[in-house]
Amino acid sequence: MHTVEHDVDRPDSDVVAAFEDVPSTIVSDVTGNVGLTMDSGIRPAYDGVEMAGTAVTVNASPGDNLIIHKAITMTEPGDVLVIDCNGYTETGHLGELMCTSCQANDLSGIIIDGAYRDSREIAEMEFPVYGRGINPQGPLKQDPGSINVTVSCGGVSVDPGDIVIGDDDGVAVIPQEGAEDVLERSREKLDSEDSVREEVLGGEYLYELNGYDELFDNLTIVGPEDSIQ
Repeated sequence: MHTVEHDVDRPDSDVVAAFEDVPSTIVSDVTGNVGLTMDSGIRPAYDGVEMAGTAVTVNASPGDNLIIHKAITMTEPGDVLVIDCNGYTETGHLGELMCTSCQANDLSGIIIDGAYRDSREIAEMEFPVYGRGINPQGPLKQDPGSINVTVSCGGVSVDPGDIVIGDDDGVAVIPQEGAEDVLERSREKLDSEDSVREEVLGGEYLYELNGYDELFDNLTIVGPEDSIQ
């Protein structure tokens, strides 16, 4: 069954813009590492990438990009296409011309759990693209797929309207509900790290500043003499 939902409940644009200054690592830390960061196979097309936007989700059949073309026409400035191709990397589902169209219409980026192509041209145009692989093989155009449904991308469940951010480390997803709380905690974490950085530059050790010494002292240390012979 194919579903095309035109309406997306988008978050406040100021909240999305505020996440542009938040690293993916900080989001991972403040959300308790609960699976909101995509797996390591989802990599940026070039170094120095920065991305923050609102998810427009796409469920595309592996090897087919008809529904991706349709989804591009349904986006708004600041959106990020989040495409679930079931991890299929034997077809380049999108390339430089599609990315040029997205850039011309002020999209913030594309994330595809699948492969793309024209990697050098995409890197040169510096349009944020993340994918699982690169493949020159062109796609089919015969399967409608679905738009703005819950998808799985990089091992993370993504709903339309979620906030997605990306940098050189990878991609983090912030569910729309609770996004302002995540933003506040992220800012607090960044301020805290600034203070800790000053102490580290002064010669202090994170091992002691963070109380890891106490954790270590409470461990049961196993030595060679405890090995089963």
